[in-house]
Amino acid sequence: MTAHLSEAERAERFARLKRFFNNRDRLCASLGIQVTDIGLGTAIAGMTVEEKHLNGADVAQGGAIFTLADLAFGAAANSHGTLALGVNTSIAFTKSAGLGCALSAHARETAVAGPLATYVVEVKNDAGETIATFQGTAYRKREHLDLSAWG
Repeated sequence: MTAHLSEAERAERFARLKRFFNNRDRLCASLGIQVTDIGLGTAIAGMTVEEKHLNGADVAQGGAIFTLADLAFGAAANSHGTLALGVNTSIAFTKSAGLGCALSAHARETAVAGPLATYVVEVKNDAGETIATFQGTAYRKREHLDLSAWG
């Protein structure tokens, strides 16, 4: 979908897609999670661990970290211009994150086969250490994303 676009048009499409996710994903907005960068088959999302993200052990709740990774996955999967929805995901946690820790989720497309595409998302802390690895498969529907309202 984006192959025929000029560099400027592609940059504008990615900026609109970023605005779309940061405004339309109400759960992520309420958790303070935002897409910070997007490219073809890639995306980065970020959040800072706040009190509302902590579990009973006073570290970031796994669901908050999963949601961060899922937003990056969704943005990367939708970067081709067609509606893509997750059909299978998993996450492995390797390190905890405490209050005030800045987290970033780096998603990249690893394979495409017909309407299915797979992604790996590494969630890193502000020291650059991997705290979780997320894998996801997305199904790309035929309908194009209408980003006209996000100009």
